Amino acid sequence: MANWMLAVVQDDFNSENNLGLIEFYIHDCVEKYPETKLILFPEAAASGYLFSEDHVKWKAEAADGASFVFLSNLAKVYKLYIGYGFIEKKDGKIYNSVNLIGPDGELLATYQKMHLTPLEKHLFTPGGRLVTVKTELGTIGFVICWDMAFPELSRLLEKQGVDLILAPSAWERPYEDSYERMATARAIDNTVFLATCNYTGGKGEIQFFGRSAIYGPDGGMISGRPKEEKGIVVAPIEIGKRKELKESFYSMRVDERTDLYTILWRDKTD
Repeated sequence: MANWMLAVVQDDFNSENNLGLIEFYIHDCVEKYPETKLILFPEAAASGYLFSEDHVKWKAEAADGASFVFLSNLAKVYKLYIGYGFIEKKDGKIYNSVNLIGPDGELLATYQKMHLTPLEKHLFTPGGRLVTVKTELGTIGFVICWDMAFPELSRLLEKQGVDLILAPSAWERPYEDSYERMATARAIDNTVFLATCNYTGGKGEIQFFGRSAIYGPDGGMISGRPKEEKGIVVAPIEIGKRKELKESFYSMRVDERTDLYTILWRDKTD
């Protein structure tokens, strides 16, 4: 599928019925933007970003647990790809994860956040596996929130052939500018599309600011919601644009000297 519409959602997602809120946005998105093929919700959207030990243990579930079953049915009804964050329990460990469901309701991918913040390290086990999935929309890779601060991870995804990086987030104040700059950098660094969505509102000392956006392979913002207002951001994704840009000015991946990088790094560390 050459061209298609992507949507990302920002809201508080710390209600008593987050799945109901997700369902509302899916209905709203399909009604307002019927051409949408993929809709992305923030980090831990199914559970809420209230990271106390009690909350995490209470909300932890299998990747194919109750949240998946609920959203899988919606994916089938609306023929949508749905990406959403949740708290995953697997093999006695708890992860900060994201699922991607296909339009037939199948679980296409589960990614476990690799880079945990100081607020998360005592609650979650860090993931250790790159996740990419080939779809009719293109090849999709995953990072979660703070993962965007680490260029190497997105570069490895690009090496796996991704066209689009999904980056559900819960990025807090006062780091609004860093959120936007890192998203822009990861897109332009790798000449890929990048979609990120964030929370609004907050609890206590942790306050969120929105600014969800979809970036093009040149690092430019295609569409965004700069203010802390709840809602949907949509943008057309032209996969062919990547090839066009990579063959013009944005030829970094072809021109890079990885042969020298290895030698220079070895010389530095010897």
